[in-house]
Amino acid sequence: MNYEDGFSGLEGAIVLIAFVVVASVFAYATLGSGFFVSDKAQQSVQEGTKTAAASVYQEGGLYGTLDSNGQLDKLSFTIYVPDEGMDQDLTQMIISYTQSDISDPKEFEWSKTGTDSTHFYAQGRELLQEGQNVRIDLADVKGPTSGGWFAIEIRPKRGSTLFIKRWLSAGYDGGVII
Repeated sequence: MNYEDGFSGLEGAIVLIAFVVVASVFAYATLGSGFFVSDKAQQSVQEGTKTAAASVYQEGGLYGTLDSNGQLDKLSFTIYVPDEGMDQDLTQMIISYTQSDISDPKEFEWSKTGTDSTHFYAQGRELLQEGQNVRIDLADVKGPTSGGWFAIEIRPKRGSTLFIKRWLSAGYDGGVII
């Protein structure tokens, strides 16, 4: 009799162990890549949360005054950082101003002493901390007359940009801009 034609129990056990080892290595690699992807997704969510928390928001209304030609001359508005937000360095903030009849934006940088045609004033403050607000003053904007629009873009060093766009109603003569 020739018994070499079939598997013996020992050969079957070796093949089974080989399959188990290959399957466990494959499972380990799959779990490892799953943990890696999950960790990257968690980091992305945390970075998105930081970016959202680093934003500034407008609080209240916009107030304007007109010059003798009926053009918007000065603007005031309040921005704030919400609770749990990240502090904002006002010295690194840029405010861009655009209006309906001029296509080139005008940029304002921080000033400690007051406003002029290229600087905004934030009550002398350099840092806006979480839960705090500050009034921003812009001067010499040479804005639109009644019926025109203007846009303000506030770009902090960290976080997302705040965009404000308003129209001056017909007959506007200063005060709150709706």
